[in-house]
Amino acid sequence: MRIVPLGIVVDCDKVLLVHRRFHPVLWGPPGGFTEVNETLQETVVREVLEETGINCEVVSKIHEFDAYDTHMIVFACRYLSGSLRCSYESTDLGWFEINRLPKPLSPDQSVFEAAVKIANKN
Repeated sequence: MRIVPLGIVVDCDKVLLVHRRFHPVLWGPPGGFTEVNETLQETVVREVLEETGINCEVVSKIHEFDAYDTHMIVFACRYLSGSLRCSYESTDLGWFEINRLPKPLSPDQSVFEAAVKIANKN
């Protein structure tokens, strides 16, 4: 089973989501495959920047789940800097208030709510 780290980037009460161009076509956090000698956290930071133009810092691992023959590991992240830009992997992206997340969405909304709480501590 492939492992894919995902990063839920939080800026105050908003989360960064991408609408995927490829299967599964849905809204979710940016993420991707780990490169040689790269940690899961380094993968998240790199993939977020590549897919969205946003620099972030990883705060904590918050969730794991299996979907589409892939083991997803979700990290809560804090926004640092950057401006949104869509990559070839997505059809849209944006910052969304936690109570107004688009659908279809993966993972569950409760995971995004946990990311906001964790990223906003301290």
